[in-house]
Amino acid sequence: MKKTFTYQNELPTLPIPPLEMTKSKLLEWIEPLVSVDQYKQTTKVIERFFVENGEAEKLQEKLLEWQENRSGSWLKPFWDDLYLKHRDSLPSSMNFNVLLTNNHKERYALSEMIGQVCYLSAQYYHMIIDEEIEPAIVRGMPLDMSQYKKFFRSVRIPRPERDEIFVAEYEKKNNHVILLYQNNVYKIDVTNEEGDLYPGEAIAKVIEEMFRNEREEGVNVGIFTTAKRDQAAKAYDKLKLSKVNAKTLQTIADALVVISIDEKSENAEEAIQNLMLHEDNKYFDKTIQIIITKAGKLGFNIEHSAVDGTSIYSVIRHISKGLKKDPSPQLVQLPAKPNIEKQQWELTQELQDLFIQFHEDHEQRKKRYFLHSQTFMDFGAEKIKSLRFSPDAFFHIALQVAQYRTFGEFRSVYEPVATRYFYEGRTECARATSMEKSRFVEALDDRQETVDRLYALMNKAGAAHSARIHDCQKGFGVERHMYGLEKIYHLFGAELGIPSLPEIFKDEGYVTLRHDSISTSGMAYDNVKYRMFAPVVKGGFGVAYILLENSMSINISSHMEDKHICQQLMRHLIDALHELRTIADREQ
Repeated sequence: MKKTFTYQNELPTLPIPPLEMTKSKLLEWIEPLVSVDQYKQTTKVIERFFVENGEAEKLQEKLLEWQENRSGSWLKPFWDDLYLKHRDSLPSSMNFNVLLTNNHKERYALSEMIGQVCYLSAQYYHMIIDEEIEPAIVRGMPLDMSQYKKFFRSVRIPRPERDEIFVAEYEKKNNHVILLYQNNVYKIDVTNEEGDLYPGEAIAKVIEEMFRNEREEGVNVGIFTTAKRDQAAKAYDKLKLSKVNAKTLQTIADALVVISIDEKSENAEEAIQNLMLHEDNKYFDKTIQIIITKAGKLGFNIEHSAVDGTSIYSVIRHISKGLKKDPSPQLVQLPAKPNIEKQQWELTQELQDLFIQFHEDHEQRKKRYFLHSQTFMDFGAEKIKSLRFSPDAFFHIALQVAQYRTFGEFRSVYEPVATRYFYEGRTECARATSMEKSRFVEALDDRQETVDRLYALMNKAGAAHSARIHDCQKGFGVERHMYGLEKIYHLFGAELGIPSLPEIFKDEGYVTLRHDSISTSGMAYDNVKYRMFAPVVKGGFGVAYILLENSMSINISSHMEDKHICQQLMRHLIDALHELRTIADREQ
């Protein structure tokens, strides 16, 4: 077996696309989103930006120099800034959530399930340290594994203007997790001073004992992680004035993961909403927060700044599979049971008042969101593949039909594409709205075209979607390149003789392209029931979709004032999926 990080130093660096390539794609990507007149205006702006010896060439030359002076990805410092300078509340604007299908209540008591999750988390962390996880390979090409080093013992720390990421050094000895229960904070050892793993059964026993003895509801200090980031930073600094609090905060930072007990949810629909928005027993700054409901459902709330969904799913899969297996026999009998220790806080009246205000603010914030989930059972990826379409392309064609029928126009759709073929690769954005899709949708709604003609247009739309995805996977998208050029202006504009922000970055067509009216994220992993994240812009929608072999999980979020539009978008999407199948089926 190859070691986990075998290929890390062999991975290529993220390329900087040629200017001509970005120019042509920029025009192509903007065209379906704007009027004919606006497109003509934007075309002139783009021509001026990319003119020979113009602003684009100066910025590109400096960006290439920037790349030469870095050992890693040229994009990483800019991308870190994008996340860490984000100032809004994390649960409703940054974190993403996954709820699994399994219900473990019949197999495990709550304490037993927590014990197994503790053990499996520690086991996976040790596997990363020992490089016992197979490196990810897709189509014969290795993927970047650098995010694996940030999964565990990591946390986002609120700071004024720009947050920080803390990642503890690798260490097998004296590992612990944090358990949040009744708003109390418990440190639970998962390895001893020799680095040996405590079995899940032993951890479960000390947790069960704590459950029997704990009668006191704690103060929800974790509520500060729901606040806007500058407010969270002030609260964090006030907390750290006490040595007791500073120790507890560091204990949370050093923990492998946070395990949160959801004491409210009765079913999956409540669980996904509480996973994303409920504030009790939560610490939203932790990279991996594992939520276990009293009904035995398992979910994950992930802080996004250091990790992406494609990589973090390896942890989710390991824990999910581990819970289905019989616990491994303990080969070495450890002499002592794991320690569980309730952590303490010293809270001034000022801090308590601040937490009350944060709670009130978050209660109001929660009311602003509408979450709508539906499991589409009529067919899934297997059927779509038999129709000779990419499942992702098929879904996005249906989404374009749905948005056109909902809004009467084509809006910009954000679709992240992993760029893990490259060292420190994160994502590129493939704007899913295209001229090929718009031609198909308009022909479909015109009701004048033959099925043969519709199928031909649908085929072109699917092929164009897949081609755009592949370009982005190879590092030849549009948005990250343009973002890099803009960041270079902010850093070196005066030095380059560019006194003001180039007009392209303020142009209505470009701004329309960058406006995430519908922000999407797809996955194709078994055992996921629901996935959710909040809309990115006012009046926008978040669409998380899971393409399984025989079904699809479709999850749409909106602001509460757009609730009925959100429901309409879902109905149109379901109808469109059926229509597309009918068109494709007739051609088989």
